[in-house]
Amino acid sequence: MIFVCTVKQLMHIFPIMKAGKDKAATLTVILFFASVFRAVTAQETPPLVNYASSVYKAHNQNWDIDHDQNDIVYTANSDGLLEFDGASWKVHLLPDGQIVRTILYDEAEVNVPSGKVYNRNRQKEQRIYAGGYSEFGYWKKEPDGQLKYYSLSKKVHFASLKTEEIWHILKTPEYIYFQSFSRIYRYDGKNLTEINTSGNFMFLRYVQNRILVQVIGKGLFELKDEKFVPLKGTEGLATAIVSSVLPFSGGKLLITTTKQGLFLWQNGILSSWNIPLAEELKTNIINRALVLSQDSSLVFGTIQNGVYILSKNGSLKYRFNKETGLQNNTVLALAEDSRKQLWIGLDQGIDLIKMSSPVISYQTNDNPLGSTYAAALWHGKLYVGSNKGVFVKKWLSSEPFSPVPGLEGQTWNLKVISNQLLCGHNDGTYRIEESGITRISDINGGWVIIPIKTGNDTLLLQGAYNGLHVYKRNKQNLWTYAYAVKGVLPIPIRQIIRDHDGSFWLGHAYKGLFRVKLTPRLDSALQWKEYRAPQDLPGEFSVELGKWNNRVYVHSASRFLEPDAAGKLKPSKNLFRVEDEEPFKLRTGISQDWFKVYINRVAYYSGNKVLNLPLTLVRNSETIIPISREYYFFCLDNGYALYNRLSDKNTSETAASPMIRKVANLRNLAETFSISGKPALRSDVRSIRIMFALPVYGRHVQYKYRLKGLTDQWSEWTEQNFVEFTNLESASYRFELKTSLNNKMASYDFSIEPYWRETLFARFLLAVTLMAAFIGLIIYQEKRLARHRSKLIREQEEKLRQQRLSSERQIMQIQNEKLQSEIQNKSQQLSNVAINVVKKNEILEEIRDELKQVKAEMGQQLPNIHYQKLLHSIERNVAGKDDWVLFEQNFDEVHEQFFKRLRAICPSVSPSELRLAACLRMNLSTKEMAPVLGISIRGVEIKRYRMRKKLGLSVEANLVQYMMDI
Repeated sequence: MIFVCTVKQLMHIFPIMKAGKDKAATLTVILFFASVFRAVTAQETPPLVNYASSVYKAHNQNWDIDHDQNDIVYTANSDGLLEFDGASWKVHLLPDGQIVRTILYDEAEVNVPSGKVYNRNRQKEQRIYAGGYSEFGYWKKEPDGQLKYYSLSKKVHFASLKTEEIWHILKTPEYIYFQSFSRIYRYDGKNLTEINTSGNFMFLRYVQNRILVQVIGKGLFELKDEKFVPLKGTEGLATAIVSSVLPFSGGKLLITTTKQGLFLWQNGILSSWNIPLAEELKTNIINRALVLSQDSSLVFGTIQNGVYILSKNGSLKYRFNKETGLQNNTVLALAEDSRKQLWIGLDQGIDLIKMSSPVISYQTNDNPLGSTYAAALWHGKLYVGSNKGVFVKKWLSSEPFSPVPGLEGQTWNLKVISNQLLCGHNDGTYRIEESGITRISDINGGWVIIPIKTGNDTLLLQGAYNGLHVYKRNKQNLWTYAYAVKGVLPIPIRQIIRDHDGSFWLGHAYKGLFRVKLTPRLDSALQWKEYRAPQDLPGEFSVELGKWNNRVYVHSASRFLEPDAAGKLKPSKNLFRVEDEEPFKLRTGISQDWFKVYINRVAYYSGNKVLNLPLTLVRNSETIIPISREYYFFCLDNGYALYNRLSDKNTSETAASPMIRKVANLRNLAETFSISGKPALRSDVRSIRIMFALPVYGRHVQYKYRLKGLTDQWSEWTEQNFVEFTNLESASYRFELKTSLNNKMASYDFSIEPYWRETLFARFLLAVTLMAAFIGLIIYQEKRLARHRSKLIREQEEKLRQQRLSSERQIMQIQNEKLQSEIQNKSQQLSNVAINVVKKNEILEEIRDELKQVKAEMGQQLPNIHYQKLLHSIERNVAGKDDWVLFEQNFDEVHEQFFKRLRAICPSVSPSELRLAACLRMNLSTKEMAPVLGISIRGVEIKRYRMRKKLGLSVEANLVQYMMDI
């Protein structure tokens, strides 16, 4: 509904503001009312894709559109012929750079030469006919996949062509017609014929096996052979401009005019088609029209207000104009491709409407909704909650959305429970009624609310910014706030899932996962458990909860987990056994429906059906709402989308196969090769570029490829639509290509011819040459060895003699070392003996002293003769200084003149200190030194101290180590 209020009418409403200084106020009021009453239709429409001139890099104006059997799109552009394969655009120029006004794709049957004669087989040749100023002809698709232009007009010399511009090309079963507004040229595949006409006319139309054309000022005529026969009953169109003639139900013809509306003709009777939009279409000037093959809907392209799509009974289905996303309101061309998609050539750009899409969306340039987060159907109306508030309109109507007063701002949840529409809002929780709204709670941020049956009653459990809250029904059966759940932390709870054992899983809005058991009245928590990373779950941020086949699942860090009987989370065995290559989130729907939500698409699974929907949901709040048994509601950043799960429009675009578009020499990109058969590339072509595409439009496509013969490994996914291979060897190769939209694969077989040096003959010649060289080398080596054999023998004999002498010297040296070792061993033994002698003397002296003590105590009881005999025997066996001298000599031999070096370091060292040094050198303990030195342990300590002082050593220095290092 559009409210129209002119400035003049407003001036009548406010007459007091007409003059003087009130003019500014008048203008302000006018602008205010214009902004208030200007309403944009809120219509859900099929997806619309814009291709601006900055994308296809050519002129704004696009006069005609057609497509080939592979759904490659061609556009008649003011700069030339535009070619689009879904991945890249290319412009082809007419000979003199003329504007291309019209195009037509056709497959012409031609003879295929075989040797010197033509065989009887005929092959279809792909042609794109085109017309411009004083020029028409066709582009032919060559074996290398590229287009080459062939002029037809240059082969004939029609004088009229010099001033004519071809605006339309029409194909019938017999001929192709090239038409200006005053001339017609007929082409039968070989010859051109100029058809004489009288007066000017509009476009030729082939309808119901008739060629019809309007002669200006005379009505419609039928072209039979080369004669124009008036169509009875169309004289009333003499003052009109007929823009199109379409087939209509019941054998009728639908005639569209630019400014005089729509007409129906049958059996010589012409009548106006009076539909509700007839006057509006008159005003907006119908320029193009066609009938959609899918459901016989009528499409009218206008000059003033974009595109109208009507059902076959004349009711409006969709309206596309600049306000609803069209780039421009002036429609110059319309075309439908084999996938039932509507292409629109505009005065500024090219647009695509996916009429076959099961998804319709509300996305406009003047969208009042913003980002949507919630939706609900209530009393035949659609309520949508967004970041701007709550809006309402009649369900599936074109009327505008109206804001619900008082609910401005962020809305999180809309839910119908017990026929009451509840709204979880940033400011609180509200009940929406026909007459207005009622706040039932001032709890901020009602993210989620679920009904919980407790006995014979039902309560509502809500997750909000500050914990869990409960609602119950009052006497009027209206939901009212009851209480907050005790024992639950005041945290923002965004998700609530009830498990089969009655416990609740709670998802924090940002970080955290919790499990709680509540009392039957839901008034307090009995158990509370927090799950932490990494011991309980992979990650704590952005944790998601859901139910799959009545089992709770947890999605954390791209992994799906399930709780066991004890509540411990374990990797899910039933959910997804194979990891997806892309991260996704899981959403469940009606019955057994479910969704995989990717960053830029949604995969819908229903039974054995899988459908990829080109939708981008609100990031980190990916919401899909089963708004009815028929429709799913998708929340988007700019509006919303609806999917009819019961629709028969589930024609998947992904049935398309990828195709090889071009193979070029990387060192000379102008050189291209055949893309069919199994071409053999020249031997000098060792680096190539392969371009490819998937003719699916308005979708995000990625490619994966491999070159068998070079590698069996697939590449990573890439958006780039070409790949380059360098330094290829002479061999046979197979290039294979996959896309991210389906499992279909394209392949291209080719080989590279070998250089002459890589041929079999060259390899045989090289082998013979190498063999001869090898034999010659062997003979040369034999002679060389014979010449040097005697010399080597002499040198060997001399080496043996030298080795013998060296061995004898080594033997003598070993013997000397052995003798020296024996001497040292004996010296060591002597040293040990000397030490034993010292010890023996000590023992004998102790015995002597003890004997004297015994004599003193016993007196005459010990006879003198025995006493003297024992004493003399002890004295005789006690060694004197000779024993120490012998010890010193043996010790010095063992320890390599130790005493001499010690005396050199400390000349004042005494003999007793030398003995102490010898004991230290042998690493004897203090207790062992005392008897050897003949002093007490205290005496040994004193001697060590004096020795350290004489050598100038600090207290920290190790005296034993010092002696060992001398």
